[in-house]
Amino acid sequence: MLFKYTYIRHDMEKMQEYMDYIFYEVWYKAMYTQGGFSLELFNQKLELKEIMESFFYSDTEGGDLFYESVEEIFYLFQKIDLIQTNQLKEWYDANNNIEALCANKAEITPVTYNELNSFHKPLHDKIKKLFKNLYGKKIIGLKAVTDKIGTIDQHYQEFMTVNTKGKCPCCGLNSLKGVFHSKREAYDHYLPKGTYPFNAINFKNLIPICHECNSSYKLEKNPLYVVPNLTGGRRKAFYLYCNHDISIDITVNLNLTRKDEIKPENIQLEFRADGYEEEIETWKEVFGIEERYKAECSAENDGLDWLEQVTDDLENYGDTTQKICPEDMLETLRKAHSRKPFGEKRFLKLPFLKECQRIGLF
Repeated sequence: MLFKYTYIRHDMEKMQEYMDYIFYEVWYKAMYTQGGFSLELFNQKLELKEIMESFFYSDTEGGDLFYESVEEIFYLFQKIDLIQTNQLKEWYDANNNIEALCANKAEITPVTYNELNSFHKPLHDKIKKLFKNLYGKKIIGLKAVTDKIGTIDQHYQEFMTVNTKGKCPCCGLNSLKGVFHSKREAYDHYLPKGTYPFNAINFKNLIPICHECNSSYKLEKNPLYVVPNLTGGRRKAFYLYCNHDISIDITVNLNLTRKDEIKPENIQLEFRADGYEEEIETWKEVFGIEERYKAECSAENDGLDWLEQVTDDLENYGDTTQKICPEDMLETLRKAHSRKPFGEKRFLKLPFLKECQRIGLF
């Protein structure tokens, strides 16, 4: 990632709190519960109890699905032993510890739906049915829920009020819709919700990113495993809500002599951030970074325009006694980059033009 997001506190987080309560206080304790499943199990979480009561008496598809799934999983938990119950708790904890998973902490092992299916197929089927529908209008879009937690659109507006760079942190190339837009970007499940149970509504696993990153490149790629997914070894990945800034230094190398040769095959890129070598490799693979940056620098995209703008300015700026030199122009670009590196793609434009100057293209 090119920069971190600032995590915000919002009522939307309550849905994860509700799921935590359901797991730890209802399902995990099912074997000790006398009298079977009832609304009384939710007495210690009154807002959730009100939602469950609403779903019990409603005839909405999503409400029925949520209530019935919670109840059915409760009875399945009653039938398994303590060892199995504790294993599920360990997996639930792990899959919601997004930061530790990204850091590839040895003591934190995630569970996939495939592994859950091998462990206990009936539980797998019910858990997957619930969690695959949890993020979306079918459940969290219902009035009984939005009255308690608000909406994704409201979360997005508050999120963008705090996170104001205006660019996608995963590529830096594309703008994100901000507070002045009536529409919003999609939230990506960083750890894919189709691969991992239990964290579909965990906002530490939900990141607004551009459409190209989300729908063209990342798709269902798994940041936690070396390609091919789940058969290679575990790897580190950037955690987009980390508490510290990470600066990736990009170097462009051009193997050419003429501007019409600025093509991806003649462009080499180097990425450096001390101590984050593994995270950088994951980022490059998941979001197709090298392909996209090479294409951006090529003659068919911005690269040629950047170069021709510089050469035009060098030739035409001021009168013949006031022409600027390449060093002055690059220094001006450096200053703009230091203030706002992602404006006009300066994080990539600057190293590209520095290399163009080095090889004598201007």
